[in-house]
Amino acid sequence: MESRRIGTQGLDRSQDSDTGSASLLSEADLGLIDALQISPRASWAQLGDVLGVDPVTVARRWARLNSAGEAWSTVALGQRQLHTMTMAFLELDCEAGATLEVADALGQAGHLITLQHIAGSYDLWVIAVSASLPPLADYLLADLPRLPGVRKIRTHMATRVFDASRRWRLRVLPRSAVSALTPATGPAESTRPMDDIDRRLFSALSVDGRATYPELGELVGASSRTVQRRLARLVATGDVDFRCDLARPLAGWHAAAVLWLEMPDHLLEKTGRALVDWAETRTCAAVAGPANMLLTVGLHSASDLHPLVSRLTSEFPHIRVVDRQMVLRQAKLYGRVLDATGRWVRATPVDPWALELR
Repeated sequence: MESRRIGTQGLDRSQDSDTGSASLLSEADLGLIDALQISPRASWAQLGDVLGVDPVTVARRWARLNSAGEAWSTVALGQRQLHTMTMAFLELDCEAGATLEVADALGQAGHLITLQHIAGSYDLWVIAVSASLPPLADYLLADLPRLPGVRKIRTHMATRVFDASRRWRLRVLPRSAVSALTPATGPAESTRPMDDIDRRLFSALSVDGRATYPELGELVGASSRTVQRRLARLVATGDVDFRCDLARPLAGWHAAAVLWLEMPDHLLEKTGRALVDWAETRTCAAVAGPANMLLTVGLHSASDLHPLVSRLTSEFPHIRVVDRQMVLRQAKLYGRVLDATGRWVRATPVDPWALELR
């Protein structure tokens, strides 16, 4: 694990950003990223054993990928938190010529975790998350409409989040490697709610999901052993999870789309559970509205959208595709602000509790 110091105010590598290169990553790099998607905090020794290279080489390769903005590791909300927190999907119309400025302003907010430029009937698609509904409602009704450049807001409230890119992975490693890397989880010692130290750990891990226990302990004012014990509990209870992501065009995923689906309510659970296993699925959630499911997908090219929709309606005859929009550009992905090539240029800590502290 790299030894650089981290901070909860975020990292910025925009001065090193190179938006001109779009070549695909090597097979070795993709294998390492896939391994880290399976077990984001695996040791260099564990990763080296599975990948057949020495730990020093693995660490050096990851440092190169991360410093170039091509791959990164971060923390994510676990399934228990996804069930208890309030999540909303926002469609924003912007004043003419103001879309980039609005996106830049929204990218700095910790409770707005993902942001996309959309080709369609609106300009920006945003995922907002909050520990409870009242502060999010205040933000959507009073604060966001006053942001310069915002013309209109449509809000879709999630009623059940099946996945928010936690389970997505490249799927390039063989099954034996997946089995060797899949972390074992035991029962939690305690199921108490997250406290202030837990939240500060979450914030620090949003900047660097592979931060060492001593680094984290220094940031939150606790011993390494306390941090290790707390993280083990948070993972076991489903409060936190870890994820590894990459500049997706460098792995051949050059396009993405947002789909709004309609189906009988009693089939939402079964359908959502099935769709999270699709290689293309990024986010899948039940929402309140005539279109009662949101599905965001990654695509190798824009031309793959129609075959995917055909497959969707073939495998799930009860689904009606209400609307679909292509993504022009991913501007922010789970706390990472991205450049035009998908590389990260700034880390903004994910903070679902930010609105409650105002």
